[in-house]
Amino acid sequence: MSRVEQLASELSIQLRREAGGVAGGLEGVARSFLETKLAALRHDGSSSSAEQQEEAKKQLLFDIIDASIVDQVGLAGTTAVLQELVCMVERPEHGLRVGAQQEVLQHLLSRIQQRQMAYDGVITGTRKALAKSLAAEEKWEEAARQLQSIRFEQSQGALNIATVFPVYIWTTQLFLQAENLEQAVVSLNRAAAHIAQVSAVDQIMQYRFVQASVLSQTHKYIEAAIVYHNILRANTQDAAGQREILGQAINCAVLAAASSQKMRVLSGLHREQLASTLPSFRLMEKMVLKRLIRPTELEQFSQQLEKHQRELVAGGKITVLGSAVREHNIFVLSSLYTSIRFENLGRLLDIDTEEAELMCARMIAEGRMKGRIDQITGVITFEGAREVKEVAAAISMKRQGAEQAPPMHFRETVHARWDGRIVNLC
Repeated sequence: MSRVEQLASELSIQLRREAGGVAGGLEGVARSFLETKLAALRHDGSSSSAEQQEEAKKQLLFDIIDASIVDQVGLAGTTAVLQELVCMVERPEHGLRVGAQQEVLQHLLSRIQQRQMAYDGVITGTRKALAKSLAAEEKWEEAARQLQSIRFEQSQGALNIATVFPVYIWTTQLFLQAENLEQAVVSLNRAAAHIAQVSAVDQIMQYRFVQASVLSQTHKYIEAAIVYHNILRANTQDAAGQREILGQAINCAVLAAASSQKMRVLSGLHREQLASTLPSFRLMEKMVLKRLIRPTELEQFSQQLEKHQRELVAGGKITVLGSAVREHNIFVLSSLYTSIRFENLGRLLDIDTEEAELMCARMIAEGRMKGRIDQITGVITFEGAREVKEVAAAISMKRQGAEQAPPMHFRETVHARWDGRIVNLC
C-alpha cells in the first residue's frame, strides 16, 4: 500500500469515528490529523538538515492533498482537510519558506481546480493564500492573476458582497503595483458594480483611494482630484492623513487640463484650512487667482509628484505639469485679451507660433475655451471677454473727445475690473 492510500484510509476512518466527538467537528479532526502527521515527521527527521526537513514536509503535504480527494474520504471531509491545510501552510511556525508554500498551494489547485462547483470555497481560499505569498515576493502581476481567477459568480449560493468586494479592491491594488493599468481598470469596474451594496465605511474608503489612484494613473486628473477631495471631506483620517490626501488632490487638480471645472475644483481646495501649510499651495494659489506661471516656478512642485505624474506627453516634448501650466496661461490670457496674434501668444508662453495655435485649437475643440481662430491672419479671438470690450469702448469714447464722460458707475466698474486683472496677471 502506497503512502497516499495509507493516508486516505487513516483519514477516512478518523473522520467517520471521531467527527462527532471532537471539538469543531470535521474541521477539528482535520486539524488534529495534520498536526499529528507533521509532528511525527519532525520527530523522525530531527537529525536531518533544514532543507531535507522542508522537502520531506512538502512531500508529505503533497501526499495528504492526494489522499484527501479520494472518494472514500467524502466531499465534506475533503473540504475540511484542504481548508485546514491551506491555513496551516501559511503559518510561519511550520517552517515552510515562501517558495515551498507556493509549490504546495499550486499542487492543491492542480488537483481540484477542475471541480469548481464542489470545491469553490477551497479554491478561493487557496488562491488568496497564493496571492499573499506571491505578493510577499513582490510578484504583483502573478498575485493579481491568482485573485482575478477566482470565479465568484460561479459559486453556489448568494454572492456575499462583504467577501467579494475586498478581493476586487485587492486585485486592483496589485495590478496598480504591477503597472498594469488596463487590468486595474477592469478590476475596479468589477468593484464599482457592487459599491452601492457596501455599507462598511472602511471598505468604501479603500475603494475611493484605489479609484483615485486609478484615475490619476490613467491621467484623468480632474476626476481624481474630486475623489480625493471627497475622501478628505469624509473626515476619516488623522491630521497627517488629511495633509497627504489634500496634497494628492491639489497635485491632481493642478495637473488637470485647463477648464472652468478645474478652476472650481481648485477654488474648493484653496479654501481648505490645511491648504496653506502644503508646499503645493503657492502654485495652486496662482492658478486660483488666474496669474501667469513661469516655467522656472515648476521645479519645486514637480519634485513632489509621483512617477506617472512626471511622464512626458505630446510626443515626449513636455511633461504633464508643463502642458497643464501652458494651458492655464492660455486660459488666463483669454480673460485679459479680446484677441491676440499667435506670434505674440507664443512669445508670452515661451513656445513657437504653431504650437500655440495647436494648443488653442485643441482647447476650443474640447469645449474648454471659447474662441475663434483666423488662420489667414494668425489671430485668435477670445469670446466672453466682456470686460475687455468695455475697456476698449471707454478708450474709444475718450479718443473721440466725447463732450459727456461715460457714467461714473461705468468708469469705476471698468477701471476696477481692468486693474484687478492686471494685478492678478503679475
